[in-house]
Amino acid sequence: MSDPAPLPKTSRPTTAPTRVSFPVERWILAPRTTWQARRIAADFGPGMDASTAWTMARLQRHLDEYPCMVKHLDGDQTS
Repeated sequence: MSDPAPLPKTSRPTTAPTRVSFPVERWILAPRTTWQARRIAADFGPGMDASTAWTMARLQRHLDEYPCMVKHLDGDQTS
């Protein structure tokens, strides 16, 4: 009797899920916004940076800050 064929090895994904990290100051000064930004970044995946996630979370709660956030995201491009 021959041995059964070996089971194929299952490979792990080559990219491990990474969390976006936020500075401690953001956790202290705006914990709800930072928590929501962390969730947005986790839902979006590895292509989302911390600044964009935080801005999206902030705009969900404070729409009046939209002009300031647009300048922040554009950086020097609006000059």
